[in-house]
Amino acid sequence: MTFPYHSICLDLISPLKSRTREILSKRFGLEQETPKTLEAIGQEQGITRERVRQIVQEGVRITQESVQKESAISLQEVYTHFSETLERVGYLKREDLFVETLNASSTESHVIFLLSLHKEFFKCKETDELYSFWTNRQEVPEKIPVVVEEIFKFMKERKVAVELEEIKQVYKRVIRERHLSSHETISSVLEVTKVFAQGHDGRWGLREWPEVNPRGIREKAHIALKHTGRPLHFLQVTRLIEDMQESWGKSNRRVLPQTVHNELIKDARFVLVGRGMYGLVEWGYRPGTVKDVMAAIIGENGGKIARDEIIKKTLEQRSVKESTILLNLQDRGLFARDEKGMYDIRRD
Repeated sequence: MTFPYHSICLDLISPLKSRTREILSKRFGLEQETPKTLEAIGQEQGITRERVRQIVQEGVRITQESVQKESAISLQEVYTHFSETLERVGYLKREDLFVETLNASSTESHVIFLLSLHKEFFKCKETDELYSFWTNRQEVPEKIPVVVEEIFKFMKERKVAVELEEIKQVYKRVIRERHLSSHETISSVLEVTKVFAQGHDGRWGLREWPEVNPRGIREKAHIALKHTGRPLHFLQVTRLIEDMQESWGKSNRRVLPQTVHNELIKDARFVLVGRGMYGLVEWGYRPGTVKDVMAAIIGENGGKIARDEIIKKTLEQRSVKESTILLNLQDRGLFARDEKGMYDIRRD
């Protein structure tokens, strides 16, 4: 459902004095793309910042009175739509996401102005910990910081990203009201915080954690490989990163295969296991060449290891042909073969 928010706002402020109407329009961005600061408007009008604030305050008060007396069906429908939407998303929503939910991104300033005029809706301004958000429950603003602190403690103790269901148990220990304990409310609470973020797999964690909010290509590549659980060619890693970009809020960023390849080469967490194929050290893959891997396998087995066993264990580490392994075994400067066909590291 959409409404002509622009024209509704202009109709509401039309009874105001021309100067008040102009200043109110500039302050809320009703006739330009972005709202202007009190300072900027004061400089344009040749008046102090405080005087601008007073004019805006008076204009809002008069318009609020008009809203309370307004009997137009269209305006009633607008506020009913706002209220029903908030209830559907859990009684609170981050400001930008609320406007998006209303399908009103192109008229965001007008929606915020209308919300500001009605006593049913409360705006919580942005802080260091929270994004600005709207609610139609007066008790919500005082409860959010308390529940955020408890969830933060829980995540610090767990040290890994968790499912929403686990967070819900912590949330319900703090919030007793049933209407504020829905799946939608908890999701909206997490969205308004700056300390939490949702990873590509839907789990929530601290925003500072690379697993939920990766900063660079290396971290993204690490997540992509862990997600699949098997070695991938760097081109496949690139495509996976591109697929995951949207969940990290960076869907418009292009990922270059060569950049991914270069970053994989530089990071000791990644092991080249085949032609352009990379695995993770944490999966048990050894760094080094095929010959290095073979030498380590023989050394760990105390020498005297059969050719077939060397081939088997090397293929577990590297995606190469058996002929490549046999060719490396012919290095008499590194490997020694006894009369029984068993291999060891040459020690002389």
